[in-house]
Amino acid sequence: MRIDVHVHLSPPYLLEDRKGALRGEPALELLYGEESARMCSTDELLRSMDEGGVDKALVGGFPFRGEEGARRFNGWILEECARHPDRILPMAAFDPRAPFAENHARWFLEQGGFGLGELCVYDQGLTDPVLDRLESLMAIAAEHDAPALVHVNEPVGHSYPGKAPMEIRQIDSLVRRSKGARLILAHFGGGLPFFASLRKEMRESLASVRFDTAAMPYLYRPEALKAAAGFLGARSFLYGSDYPLLAPSRYESYFRDAGLAPEETEQVFGEAAREFLKL
Repeated sequence: MRIDVHVHLSPPYLLEDRKGALRGEPALELLYGEESARMCSTDELLRSMDEGGVDKALVGGFPFRGEEGARRFNGWILEECARHPDRILPMAAFDPRAPFAENHARWFLEQGGFGLGELCVYDQGLTDPVLDRLESLMAIAAEHDAPALVHVNEPVGHSYPGKAPMEIRQIDSLVRRSKGARLILAHFGGGLPFFASLRKEMRESLASVRFDTAAMPYLYRPEALKAAAGFLGARSFLYGSDYPLLAPSRYESYFRDAGLAPEETEQVFGEAAREFLKL
């Protein structure tokens, strides 16, 4: 089974009037306000999944900070996934700092949502107040036995829209404060897997965490995945395309260039996610 754990889906009202739908959401306007920023419909996603041999995908939207925008978007995600229950699974995206965040998470999961994510903070790092909110959301996810996908990014390298001023110690703190939750760290965990080579303590803290591959072809040389799999095992890494940013075919060549063994590729493309997500 091939599973994509990181997809962004857009409803018709956003595709037809993105500037209107994103008005009052400065972070989202920065990332998606221009027509050149790719968005996709359900039909486009399902077609891409068929072409890439993807059986299931975890789909979310965008981290709205306004309650009305989040409720409208995530309500649509629930309805849309109910139309394709064997292919797409609903995830709730919203800004974890929003005052309504905890209530919204509970509402979504009680309505049949599969999990939370991608939870994003684009304009600051994982400061203590942000970590406090995320810790609370991880506890809610754990109560519902639901996975949670959290945006993190590498602390060095080139700048790009959506790259937050994040530190490795902050990402590590998120891991330690999320015990009991099925946590997926996006974008190769900001490089955190490399620190599994430090001490036994670090490896143990990462044992219950998974890292997705979203945007890795843009950010890391292919051999980075092979090296990290040597530290933690291939089962710690889950295929995430960040579609429509990148198509499945891009990851086919990336995993091949990484030099993964066939059984490791099978783990990353879906077997590890099937086990972790209880599918």
